[in-house]
Amino acid sequence: MPAINPEDYLDGEPLTAPKFVKPARPKNQRKRASAQVIADLIEHDTKTDAVSAGAGSGFTPTFNASRHERQWLIESLSSFHDSNLILDVLALVKGGKEANVYCCAASPGTGAEYLAAKVYRPRMFRNLSNDAQYREGRSAVDDQGKALVRDRRARHAIQKKTSFGQELLHGSWLYNEYTALQELQDSGVPVPKVYGFGNNALLMEYLGEPGDPAPTLEQVQLPREEARSLFDQLVESIRLLLAHGRVHADLSAYNVLYWDGEIRIIDFPQAVDAYFNPSAYTLFARDVKRICQYFARYMRVPDAAQLANTLWAAQMPGSSTDIQADRLTQVGESSRMATD
Repeated sequence: MPAINPEDYLDGEPLTAPKFVKPARPKNQRKRASAQVIADLIEHDTKTDAVSAGAGSGFTPTFNASRHERQWLIESLSSFHDSNLILDVLALVKGGKEANVYCCAASPGTGAEYLAAKVYRPRMFRNLSNDAQYREGRSAVDDQGKALVRDRRARHAIQKKTSFGQELLHGSWLYNEYTALQELQDSGVPVPKVYGFGNNALLMEYLGEPGDPAPTLEQVQLPREEARSLFDQLVESIRLLLAHGRVHADLSAYNVLYWDGEIRIIDFPQAVDAYFNPSAYTLFARDVKRICQYFARYMRVPDAAQLANTLWAAQMPGSSTDIQADRLTQVGESSRMATD
């Protein structure tokens, strides 16, 4: 299937959009958010009896962190150290309500100088709005990828949103991001290369320098001549995602990293199955719209709704019933092979 040419879908008038400047969060709100992060870590430490930082582990990162954050790092990243993937934690790259990203010194055997460790917060998806919309059509799995379809206790816990159910959902969301990146890294989609997964963390390619991580597209001012090339790359990436049965479902300039002319699409825990999720097209069209809105500040962009419809029609031929029947056959064959 040839790549879609966005030029074919220009709406005839230049679209302009002012540079969006995210308003500063009020100081008292920032304090509450910080206090919640600390409370989450303390709760996590209490539940796991992780009181003595570093106890029983040969991993002693030099990154200067609080006691609770240090224990959180040791517990989450020790397996990567033990597997000879990382040597040390050097710096905090990004702190967020869902996860922290750290720059790590990579072990020589990885072939990389630095790696990024994404360590998920204990409450990462507990308050995610409309999480059911993203989970539709997706099998619940544990953090090792084991399907929970036949586990009645697990299904009941998830439906009732008990503490155990929330833990299962947490692991399922994390595994969804890992498998999405793993499947896409050799497909032509510019995503970070995955190096490891386990114990509440994901280890992947690092873009930038230890004290100068790659910014997101929203944080940079692109040369106009480069904007067209990057827009075309992202449209092609959206097409390739769809060709592999995936919709990012939260794509925007905030989760596209930019470094020396290269881009990486990040943050895939909410990615949905284009075949099974009833909201897939709605989420897909929203992804296309957000990318068009961002690049409208630099250039004429296609009509987002028309472009989304054209991309979808080209990659999702046939009726939805036929497509889902094909996918069900694939899933059934995979499940049978797994149990043989």
